[in-house]
Amino acid sequence: MALNLDSIRIEVGGKDISKMVTGVTLYESIFGLLRGAIAVKDGVNFFDNFIGSTLEEVNMAFSYIESEYDCGFMMDGISNMKIDKQQKNYIIHVQSVHTPVFAQRVNSMYSGTSDEIIEQVFRDISAEQAELIIDNTCDTSGRYIAPNVTAREALGVLVNNAYDNEKTGMFLYERLVDQTALRLTSLSGMFNNNFVDSGGDPVSVKSTSVDMETNFVDIVGTANSFELKEYNMDFIQKLEDGVYGEEVNVINLDETTRVNNVTKEYTSIPKTKFKLSNKLYDENVKSIFSTRGDVAVSSIVNHKIREFNTSMEVTGMVALPNLGVGMSIDIQLGGGNTSSSKQDGVYIIKHIQHNFTQDGGEYSYSQNLGLARN
Repeated sequence: MALNLDSIRIEVGGKDISKMVTGVTLYESIFGLLRGAIAVKDGVNFFDNFIGSTLEEVNMAFSYIESEYDCGFMMDGISNMKIDKQQKNYIIHVQSVHTPVFAQRVNSMYSGTSDEIIEQVFRDISAEQAELIIDNTCDTSGRYIAPNVTAREALGVLVNNAYDNEKTGMFLYERLVDQTALRLTSLSGMFNNNFVDSGGDPVSVKSTSVDMETNFVDIVGTANSFELKEYNMDFIQKLEDGVYGEEVNVINLDETTRVNNVTKEYTSIPKTKFKLSNKLYDENVKSIFSTRGDVAVSSIVNHKIREFNTSMEVTGMVALPNLGVGMSIDIQLGGGNTSSSKQDGVYIIKHIQHNFTQDGGEYSYSQNLGLARN
């Protein structure tokens, strides 16, 4: 099930190859950057004449139901090449334009809230026109020294230890619809970001519609397959890891005191955590990670894990324009006695696989969704 694009242009090194492309798959996730693959049927020897050994820029621009997309990538190699007398068939792999930038090393000191520090690191490594969208500010603050590590490592540590004023964890990711901008969003921000139509009404994803002649009808936001991938998977292991509450013993190194904290629900395996010293830096400035051993922070980290306890896959959906990860969307599995269930409701969009297939010169566009909730 899919609808056709209104137009498309795919460029490698500034040269349009859209007529040679048989399919494109792009993948976005709240856990990182965009990546994808482009299937090419090369009958003009484009590979030998134009693809060099350097990282070529790849640009994809298309329009779909009055929505315009324009996103850049970097080539990340070629695989599965089949060669015959008439043509070469191969796959061009692409990564986000931020991927090589994130490989730069950072060796500096930063101060402020976590979102401010993340933005400072981003500005230090990125081009002037690069954009970082901060949807939710962080409640964590302090000083951070990046000890000559890659920007990817530095940003990963900062994001994993940050939370907003609602005490929910943060995510740094890239959407196709944001056109190479990065986005910093909290978990609570995702739940409050309902995907709406042009009139501002929430959109629901539903089962495929069927007409009077029992033919599938291509309606935007309908899908032919819903699969509950996980429900309370590895529950016993999660209990052991303390995801659903744990006994946390905190030792404050400055005062050499021990504080025993027991949550309402805890496992039989106690954990001891050592907080960073409050006197680690001068000028009464604490480390950005100074609260890492707190019971409250442990609960925040565990909450971030628990929110992905139920996982659902939606495949073959007629693509919704401007849909992106980090949004929440309503799922309606049907109204029958067997299909209507507690699995209906609002989910966070954890990942999206964008599928573009060329047939007779027309490109059809469908989406596969990865959804999650507690």
